[in-house]
Amino acid sequence: MTADTMPIEVSWAWDWVPADEADRLPWIDHMARLLDGWVSEQVEAAREAWPDDSAEEFPFRPGEVGSAVARDLLERADGLPRNCRLVWGAGFVDDRVRWLPLLVLAEFREAGPGDPAYLMSLVGAEGLPDDVRPPHVEYVSTDHGDGIRVLALARTEAEGLHGRVNAALRLEGPDQEIDVLLTTRVSDMEQLAVIGPGVEAVMHLIAAQFAARPGDGGAPLRFVPADAAPAVGTDLQ
Repeated sequence: MTADTMPIEVSWAWDWVPADEADRLPWIDHMARLLDGWVSEQVEAAREAWPDDSAEEFPFRPGEVGSAVARDLLERADGLPRNCRLVWGAGFVDDRVRWLPLLVLAEFREAGPGDPAYLMSLVGAEGLPDDVRPPHVEYVSTDHGDGIRVLALARTEAEGLHGRVNAALRLEGPDQEIDVLLTTRVSDMEQLAVIGPGVEAVMHLIAAQFAARPGDGGAPLRFVPADAAPAVGTDLQ
């Protein structure tokens, strides 16, 4: 079943994990309020269902979920190459959060000269060794460049059966062209059925921020030479 035939409507919220030290504490406070508001009912239900005779205490106190997730995301972002950023997100069904947090690795590179077809191999458009069936490939058009999104089932010893989504986008501006590689992995097959459009939403977010004027709050884009090793295989688990 593909996302286009799913009988549910999924909406997405995506944002950046901050790269600058000065932005971290305000972001943690913001995330604590935001996420605790989204998941408070689920956490309370889990707390009530926690066995009274359990040897372990319930892992979260009221108001702790959001800050715990935020600190975990910052720790993951700290281990990324300098030209990469971590995007976090949530998927909503009927205005209730269903998947959280979703992680997408965004790698920014100076555009290779000429035809951007080299991006096809970087995202495994014709398949990767770990794929268990041919990938599903879709082309994506944004207001500031075109790209490709690849979704496939894969199997590895470390992750077992999982879904991979790799995407590439060439952003075109008046003064520069930038290539962006996106990577995410999902183990839940229900999530796999809808994550493709979620990654496409990230592509549109990045394209809009690429074209934003100074002072509009766009995410800083970080570049390395086009022949640098791609980070597509960075572990997001």
